[in-house]
Amino acid sequence: MSEIKTLPNVLVCDDDSVFLSFFKRVLKMNGFNAFTALNGDEAVDILQSDNEIVLAVIDLLMPIRSGWEVIEFMKNRSELENIPIIAITGLSPAPGDLQKVETMCDAVVHKGADFNVEEFSALVKKLT
Repeated sequence: MSEIKTLPNVLVCDDDSVFLSFFKRVLKMNGFNAFTALNGDEAVDILQSDNEIVLAVIDLLMPIRSGWEVIEFMKNRSELENIPIIAITGLSPAPGDLQKVETMCDAVVHKGADFNVEEFSALVKKLT
């Protein structure tokens, strides 16, 4: 009898449902199961459940609870602090915010014209 292999779980949090479904499809093509959240509160709920998240892809600017707040939540919990984080943003961060991203996250990806699916896929594989 063969063993059933479960896919690694990735949290994707973005308040734009189009981007959310896009990231979910890309992750599925790369062999991952995506848990999706439309805001930071949903992301925290997923993180607090027992889903064994191996990577978090988090939009920095969201209503209700920002991506920054989700990242700080993760960094303040011993069971979550070592999960790699890819910050995603549609804006160019200010120099202070860029430094914050570099210290708290493993990578930053810009949504928009310069987004590259192959580079994102390689980054996901590298961090998991």
